[in-house]
Amino acid sequence: MKNYSRRNILKTGTVLAAGTAGIGTSARKVAAADRAGTKYNWGHTEDFGTQYYRRMTDILVKVRQNEMNLIGDLTSRMADAIKSGNEVWLQAGEGHMGRFENDETLPGNPRVIRSLKMHEWNRNEKERVARLKKGDVLMTNHVTGEIRAARDRGVYVIGVPVNYVDNEWTPRGFVNPNVNDWLLGDVSSVILQSYIPYHQGIVDCPEVPEMKICPSSANSLYSLYWMFQCEVAHKLKDNNAQHIDKSAVVLDTILERIHEAFHRQKDYMFDFAPEVAKRIGGGAHYHVTSDHPGVQEESNRVAMGPMITNAWREIIRFDGVKVGEDDMKKGDVHLLATIEPDSQKILEEAKKAKEMDMFIVSIAPGNSFQLRQYSDVFIDNMNPEGSGLMEIKEYDQKVGCIGSILNNTLMWIFTAQFIDEMVRRGWIPWFWLGYYQVGGKEYDLAVRPFFLKQGF
Repeated sequence: MKNYSRRNILKTGTVLAAGTAGIGTSARKVAAADRAGTKYNWGHTEDFGTQYYRRMTDILVKVRQNEMNLIGDLTSRMADAIKSGNEVWLQAGEGHMGRFENDETLPGNPRVIRSLKMHEWNRNEKERVARLKKGDVLMTNHVTGEIRAARDRGVYVIGVPVNYVDNEWTPRGFVNPNVNDWLLGDVSSVILQSYIPYHQGIVDCPEVPEMKICPSSANSLYSLYWMFQCEVAHKLKDNNAQHIDKSAVVLDTILERIHEAFHRQKDYMFDFAPEVAKRIGGGAHYHVTSDHPGVQEESNRVAMGPMITNAWREIIRFDGVKVGEDDMKKGDVHLLATIEPDSQKILEEAKKAKEMDMFIVSIAPGNSFQLRQYSDVFIDNMNPEGSGLMEIKEYDQKVGCIGSILNNTLMWIFTAQFIDEMVRRGWIPWFWLGYYQVGGKEYDLAVRPFFLKQGF
């Protein structure tokens, strides 16, 4: 067969895992053992899933160690601004999950800091920023002339670095430049570090030397989002609130639950990763659905994420455009992620997947008893309360929601690990290089035909 890619991936007639045999690919199978281990390590000695866990928690630990005093100052400023009748906007959610996680109507949102779905904010950002006045507060990832003008007229602008927007921590020329070649400090009153690496991915895959794989930005940005929402909500209701209180509870809870979920279930997750790898290597498609679209969006067409996710599934994009080919089929893999126990939307997807004899991986609260019955792999996100994280005086409902962060982190740990198992077998997936990166769009357009021919 023609050698059509630089990876020299060739077809063999090897019989694959049950449910995928006979589905042709153009891949060369290297090893057949479950948990390929280090026999075919291709230059890497640490499991990709472990890499993702370790490096993602390192990012959040840096926030905990270095940024809490500033977070205390900023949340106090926000609470004072709201009490004085000023507007406070928290729109530092650039990326995929932010298209939905910023939604004020989501359960757990105390609705004290203004935020919109990111695509809604981006559509009218110039007009909204132009309306901000002296004493208002804007927390943002963006670098624009309108934001600089707002800062200069007295709006307090909190800049948060993200890989999608050129900033002081990105090598010059790596990301598409901002207007006037400005960086974050050129438009901000203060910068709050997110510790998101400029390269976005945090897993080193020797077989894909042009990028680090598996993205990190959403987990950091939305930890900050819920830290601010909960801290400001508390300070608005309690005049004796401590300088740092609920924000620390949010971040500590996220770190504790990620740690517990990973260490309790690592062997279980990693033992099932080969089954997913072999199915995809044998021609199965890979789909991801979440109960609100945050995690689904984060896994789908994201920079440094695999091209296979939802590639053969008709979905309606956030802007209403239909994408995909609606080709979900028998033997595929479907990962389901839910914040609420036994979410009705996810149960319906699980039933359909089971009827199609798909391999079902679920990430959900442990008390999702119905979903467990449909799942081939059930990963407990250690978040039994669902959307409501904590009680705050004078709020009718619990405030804060860390379910998407936990689900997203576990989804990427599991994804990283089945990719590890794929590459150890010689099945090298193709990945998206972000359009925000110089040359990213050209790269994606160039490799897309190879992905479509290979199938992963």
